Parts: sequence; structure tokens; C-alpha cells
Amino acid sequence: MEYRYTAIVLKKREVGETDRLYTFYTKEQGKIRAVAKGIRKSGAKLASQLENGMRADVAVARTRGTGKITGALAEESYPNFRVRFGMLRTVLSSLDRFERLIQFDEPDQELYGTLIEFLEYSEKGARAEDEACVRLLSAAFLFRTVARLGYGMEVRVSAVSGQKLTPHGRFFFSPAQGGVVLSSECDQHPAIPISRNAIKLFRVFQEHPFSSVMKIRVSDHDIREIERVVRYLIEWIS
Repeated sequence: MEYRYTAIVLKKREVGETDRLYTFYTKEQGKIRAVAKGIRKSGAKLASQLENGMRADVAVARTRGTGKITGALAEESYPNFRVRFGMLRTVLSSLDRFERLIQFDEPDQELYGTLIEFLEYSEKGARAEDEACVRLLSAAFLFRTVARLGYGMEVRVSAVSGQKLTPHGRFFFSPAQGGVVLSSECDQHPAIPISRNAIKLFRVFQEHPFSSVMKIRVSDHDIREIERVVRYLIEWIS
């Protein structure tokens, strides 16, 4: 039986001499895998429709085991971030982390919409040649993905005591304890320092759309910090 999917290409891996195994996140079925037979042969046209990060209409024939891709048509290739190496690397790295977080065959319309929004706004950031914007969008996307999967982090008050985060306090980020904690509350749990600026950024990620994230202007130091915190959170989950 043949199934049709609206899909984002998350990753691909070469198998055999001429085939590729693709991983997609689809609107209809969540994360799936399917193999494209002969796609690495000279003159094969399907490969150009299935680059990582593209949105495509994909037809998959399924009986048992991994499905076979019978056709694909790229609907959106996001050309601006695709021709800027730094931005492309950021987007593809985010898709790789997203893929590792998601289970197979668990459709989620909200999560699919968040993924599409991330790609669309990253394309806008790339069009404006704003690499910092794309990095912020990436961090926001992964933070929201983690929350959607049930790992929402507290960033408004202490996750342990509920105390307000005062302007001059010292704070740590502890996924095991549920988010930001006071320095006196993380002795027995793995945690990393987090600044007030990073906490404010995570609040924006939680409460505002990607369009608001695009307008933020912060230092490279702040961006690197939130990227480090997001990596730490994902490693904890994984």
C-alpha cells in the first residue's frame, strides 16, 4: 500500500551501493524512515528533492519493515540558509538534535507546526544575513521541542523553592530539578551556572512567538551561553 506524507527531511544515510535511508518528520505520522532505492546512481532525479531540511511531498510504499520511497516532490527548499554555510550548519545541527529526541510513529500537529515555523523564520533570518538570529531561533526551537515532549523547565522562579530570582543572585540550571535553581539548592544535583541574561532569553522562548525571537539583539557571549544550556538539557534527556 502507498502512503503520502507532507515531510521534513531530518537526515539521510547511505546504505548498500546505490541506496539511501531517509528519516522524515511528517505531519501525518510523526517520525518515519524509508529507503530510496538506486538514488545514488548517476542521473537519479529523486536526490535533489530530498536534501536535509527540505519540505517535500513524499510517497512511500509499505508492506512490512522499512518503507520504500516511490516518489518525492520538494515543496520548499529554504534556499537562503542553504547557501550560507554557518546558518545551514546551525539549522541542520538543530534538526539532528530534534531527530534524536523524537520517537517513531508519534504524530504531533503542534510539534510539526513548530518545526515548520523554525525553518521558515530561519529562512527569513538567512535572507537578512543575520546568523545570530538563526542561532537564537535554533535555541528557541529546541527549548520548545523539549517542553512539548514533557520536559518544561522553570525559568521564572526557583524550580525548587519557588523563590523569586533576584537581580543580584547566583543561579544554576539543573534539568534534574526542573530548571533554574538558587546556588544553595543544587549541591546534590548536576547543574551549570546560568546568567540573568540567559534566564530572560529562555523566558522569551517560552512566552513569545518566533517573530519576537527574531527581533532580539544580544551579544555573542549570551548566544553561546544559551546554546550551552540547551545542549546540556538535551544531553540530560538523552
